[in-house]
Amino acid sequence: MADPTDPPTPHRDPDPGTHQPPTAPPTPESWPPPDPGSRQVGTPDAWSSPPAPGPWPGTGRRADEWPAPGPWSPGQPSTGPQPASGQPPGGPWTPEQAPGGPWTPGGLGTGPPRAGRPARNPLPRPAGPPQVLRLELGLVLLLAFAPGILGLLILALGAGDGAQVDSRLVPAIVGAVFQMFLSWSPVLVIAYLLVRSGEGWAGIGLTRLRGADAGQGVALWVASFVLVLVLAQVFSHFGRREVDFLPDALPFWFRVVQAVLLASTAGATEEIVVRGYAQTRLEQLRAPTAVIVLLPTALWGVLHVYQGLGAALTIFCLGLMYAVYFHRTRRLWPLILAHALFDGTQLVIILAGS
Repeated sequence: MADPTDPPTPHRDPDPGTHQPPTAPPTPESWPPPDPGSRQVGTPDAWSSPPAPGPWPGTGRRADEWPAPGPWSPGQPSTGPQPASGQPPGGPWTPEQAPGGPWTPGGLGTGPPRAGRPARNPLPRPAGPPQVLRLELGLVLLLAFAPGILGLLILALGAGDGAQVDSRLVPAIVGAVFQMFLSWSPVLVIAYLLVRSGEGWAGIGLTRLRGADAGQGVALWVASFVLVLVLAQVFSHFGRREVDFLPDALPFWFRVVQAVLLASTAGATEEIVVRGYAQTRLEQLRAPTAVIVLLPTALWGVLHVYQGLGAALTIFCLGLMYAVYFHRTRRLWPLILAHALFDGTQLVIILAGS
């Protein structure tokens, strides 16, 4: 039996390596020592003195069974398990972090941009199942190309031979309005589909117009003229049919207005349908790159057969240049500007010659 006058035996921790004595001097990395008998939440050493032997209330674990807290620093939490050695900082992925970048199906021009190349607009996720996308694409192409194909059939059957252009002003105005309606109808359908799916105009590459878009549009316009001049000589033996787009019998002011409407309408509607919408949907359907580039361009070239086979082949090659540009950049404004400037310049030459 111990003598009451003997000094008390100090309390010996069962595992000194797992608990730091409260009397240890604080280190620069540790939290300032708390006041005696107080508890500070969120510090490694939350109690000013060792807890009593036995399990802690509500936990079923003794004090010596808890892992030793590491030094506290502002960059890491003060409670919970500490990261193992060799683990990269930052911890596991949290819901606040994006699990990945924008969805891209891969293919030509979908990799990281090279130096000097304009950034490629991201391809939106498919707005529906493949069956729905195919039906919508077929409807848009039918509205866009059916009137032209019917006109080609009428021309092939000889019904249009010898037909004179009506030089009266009122029928010419009615015919121009009807032609504008046929040209813009597929664009209106595309606008509805893009709003319904939530993609918006940016989904087909029609983002905010920038200064770089205008510069690239002018460069494409110049390249279009050079290409057409060369190809017109190459395909000259295939034949060309002269088409009177602006009849001389009509008033000059009407022909000027009609030239502006024809150039702007063709530049906007044809590029939105052929390049913006058709190529985007084919890419979302994971079609081969050759199909994405060639199929809409071939349909666009067929519509110009009324100008002659040589002109159709020239326009098909011009469309290939536009299609490759859009597939690599997914920017539509430069193509709209280049197409409108190209058609407008040709119409101005017709007006000047008349």
